[in-house]
This record gives sequence, structure tokens and C-alpha cells, in this order.
Amino acid sequence: MNTREKIDRAADTSQLCLHKEGIFYKLYNQHAMLFTANIKELKINGKFIKAVNQQVYSCGFPSSIIEDIKKRLTAHGGVINESEKLLTAANIHWEKENDYSRWCEQQKQAAVTAGTECDQGRTSIEKRISAFQVMRKTPMEAMNFIIGLQEELHNTNE
Repeated sequence: MNTREKIDRAADTSQLCLHKEGIFYKLYNQHAMLFTANIKELKINGKFIKAVNQQVYSCGFPSSIIEDIKKRLTAHGGVINESEKLLTAANIHWEKENDYSRWCEQQKQAAVTAGTECDQGRTSIEKRISAFQVMRKTPMEAMNFIIGLQEELHNTNE
């Protein structure tokens, strides 16, 4: 199933489609929105796909937890149908139904905010590296400087 078919299926919210891709199950667009709001909170990834000429949102989880996911879907009234590459759940009673266009805007804002925070952190570190005069420092001072940068990077990425 290609990306166009996957996002076309995601537009139909009467049944949830979980696509098996390798050792993961993935959901796209509206299905990702409903799944993360009602079943399990997951990180949403957004990417512009040239083949479909649009931003595509997806989330996924390892196939090792599919039994737990099936239980959660059944608890929401879902009727599960499973094939080799696709698991569908119909008749799900959604507790939360968001407006998809508003949700997309929130995802874009979250991505911009995360990117800005990352850029600001990197800019600070780049300035410190540029200002550090390694030729005038002892090897111990240089090592301590690098350790400090690593700690700052580690704290920024958490």
C-alpha cells in the first residue's frame, strides 16, 4: 500500500488502520490524531511527502505491544480485523474527537517551537566554542571545556 492509499484510508475515521511496517505498526494523519488522543500517547512525526504533495503526520509503536493495543481498542468498543500488513478496528467509541485542521496547526507549532529551542541551544554552544582560545589553554582546561559542552548538550537534548 502506498502513501496516497494510506492517507486516503486515514481520512475515513469510521475505522482505524494500523499499518504493519517491518517490526512497527504505524498510523497516519487523522488516525494518528485519534489514536494518540484516545488510546495511547505517542510522539507524532510530521514530514512533507513530495509524492502526495502534502504534510503527512504519523506515529508508531513496536509490534511487541500489539496485544496491549488490541485490548485497548476492544475496550473502546472496537471490532478488530487483522491481516498480514494491516490491522483495522471499526466501531470505536472515541472519547475525544479533535478538529483535524486545528490539530495539524498544533503539530506545526510544536515542531517550530522544538526547532527554535534546539537552534538556540546550538547557537549558545557554537558561540562558546568560537570564543574558546584553545592555543592559550592547558590540555586539562581544554578537556574540562569539552566535558562542560557535552553536559550542556546532554541536558539540552533531554
